[in-house]
Amino acid sequence: MEKFQRPAIAASVTDMELELLGPEVVDAIDLIELRVDHFKDLRDDYILSVFKRAEGVGKPVIATIRSHKEGGERFIDDDRRISIIRLIADHADLVDVEAREPIFDEARGIIKDKGKVLVGSFHDFQGTPSYNELTVFVDGVYERGADVVKIAVFARDVRDIQTMTRLLLDYEKRGIVTICMGKRGLASRVFFPMIGSLFTFSAVGTQKAPGQVSVVELRGYMNTLSR
Repeated sequence: MEKFQRPAIAASVTDMELELLGPEVVDAIDLIELRVDHFKDLRDDYILSVFKRAEGVGKPVIATIRSHKEGGERFIDDDRRISIIRLIADHADLVDVEAREPIFDEARGIIKDKGKVLVGSFHDFQGTPSYNELTVFVDGVYERGADVVKIAVFARDVRDIQTMTRLLLDYEKRGIVTICMGKRGLASRVFFPMIGSLFTFSAVGTQKAPGQVSVVELRGYMNTLSR
């Protein structure tokens, strides 16, 4: 996946929040993440209608059907998650699948057959694994066919941020997204995309993960530092 021309922000939105993507927000973002696990309706025709609306915004679309175990809004069984991935694969540029989930390998086949970007993700809402644990995991996800690896962890102190900074610098040429969640991790959402993370995530409407701020606020921080 090619890097963006500026530190990139993905706006994490639900079906009901697409209407919040006004000109100021669209100017601030580089991608749209559609969180299908937050959708009010999971019928095929409704899901497709949301993705087609998102395509009209003119930004690359990330499809995410987040596992309930890794922060998803609702439980969606594996068979249904796979069927949704098949449904939306033609209407997304990237598809995020948790690398520890049983559906990862089957999802990889669908996504690769469509020529889309597979994001193999990992989320830890309690803390930050050791650097060695993270590198073993990241290497394994690349070996299993991910184009991009996304690692989102909860930062309890500056050492956790240092661990994630080291991870980012070691893997940024391969295509990685690193995020530190929580209040202590806020700086990472600004800084990491400036030193190699492919993009970061920010909120439009409701917060989807601890520590997210609005896209316009985040772009303002980035613009200030870039100047």
